[in-house]
Amino acid sequence: MSPIWPGMTDWLPCPAAGNITVPNRYLIKVLSMEAKKYLFEIPDDPNHAANKVINWIAPDSDVLEVGCASGIQTRVLKTSKGCRVTGLEINPAAAEDAKVFCEDMIVGSIEQLDLAQRLGEKKFDFIMFIDVLEHLTDPCAALRKVAPFLQNGGQLIASIPNIAHAAVCWELAHGRFDYQQYGLLDNTHIRFFTKKTIIKLFEEAGYRILAWDKVTKTPEETEFNINCTSSGDREFLAWIKRHNPEADTYQFIVKTQLAEPGQTATGYQRFEEQEAIRQLEITVEELKQQNLKLESQLKWLEDHRFGPLSGILNQILPKI
Repeated sequence: MSPIWPGMTDWLPCPAAGNITVPNRYLIKVLSMEAKKYLFEIPDDPNHAANKVINWIAPDSDVLEVGCASGIQTRVLKTSKGCRVTGLEINPAAAEDAKVFCEDMIVGSIEQLDLAQRLGEKKFDFIMFIDVLEHLTDPCAALRKVAPFLQNGGQLIASIPNIAHAAVCWELAHGRFDYQQYGLLDNTHIRFFTKKTIIKLFEEAGYRILAWDKVTKTPEETEFNINCTSSGDREFLAWIKRHNPEADTYQFIVKTQLAEPGQTATGYQRFEEQEAIRQLEITVEELKQQNLKLESQLKWLEDHRFGPLSGILNQILPKI
């Protein structure tokens, strides 16, 4: 019998029975520590990803929660919304905590499980990937794998960290990309997304995005504790925010649905076109500001009666 996760068992020689499998004690310890990492209470904060996702789940729904961890959101879905939740969790310790709130618990990796064998003909009104896709080696394949289990008109909801947040740009500009215990550079993240690549991911997986939401944090509010003490620092952050409208977006939350043939080809193209237009608008605004500055300087010269020099500048500036 294969283990639920490669490496979860070790082969141990036994004189009486030959090789036998035993739990990998080191891995079990690590997984138990990781389970505690996701033990928290959902704060009473409308800017929290869990609250935003739960608000999108209709009461009395059948829900597949991929990566349910210790069941923090699962409990709310069951007790407050009357939902029937099937949990899927790779961490056995976390799954043990969450299963009391689930109709069914599947322990294993979404990337390795045979869902058709495990779920059969079961369908769900909602499938949730809350801060999960960034942990997968092939998130597109995972999204495709769960597609057959969505009800007709069902929705897949995901929350995804934004690697283009101003705080990460700040860290990179200072030569740092240091992993953290949690947050944007969580040390278990192996995939990184921007709004543009999220659109591309879901369209390639066969979904269309119905709605967007976001969790916002300024760089100072993130785990990096950024403190802009100089005018140069503030100007740099202002430049980032001028060029990136999602600079304060900490997490994206998307509501998606399986696309009809031909529906997925437009979203990414439209984003590319809008991005090109936005960059042109930024360039025009910057040129306007430069022009205003030059006009101000010219007026100062005229007011101070630098006659010959002013005349020369009047001849030069119209040519710029």
